[in-house]
Amino acid sequence: DAKTTQPNSMESNEEEPVHLPCNHSTISGADYIYWYRQLPSAGPEYVIHGTTSNVNNRMASLTIAEDKKSSTLILHRATLRDAAVYYCILRDHSGTDGAAPVQYLPDCGREDI
Repeated sequence: DAKTTQPNSMESNEEEPVHLPCNHSTISGADYIYWYRQLPSAGPEYVIHGTTSNVNNRMASLTIAEDKKSSTLILHRATLRDAAVYYCILRDHSGTDGAAPVQYLPDCGREDI
């Protein structure tokens, strides 16, 4: 079965790019890499997907390694509205998925004391 692994959480400053990595070393040739996000008190929302090449849309970019064993979701100018749990999911034509979440928590200009 295809599995994905991601860090538990990521932080950044507002208006800076956020790179959310996903490892999927067991990916098969037919698998597509999908990213979803889940905002607080909401259902999952599609972000982007790809299979062999880099993809861009208005929300994000998806960079896929040449061997397809890893990928990175890039939020170009993340804001507080982007704080969510992000899911990297492998999907093939048989309908089986392997998923792991990463929670993105923006650093709201807070200084640690």
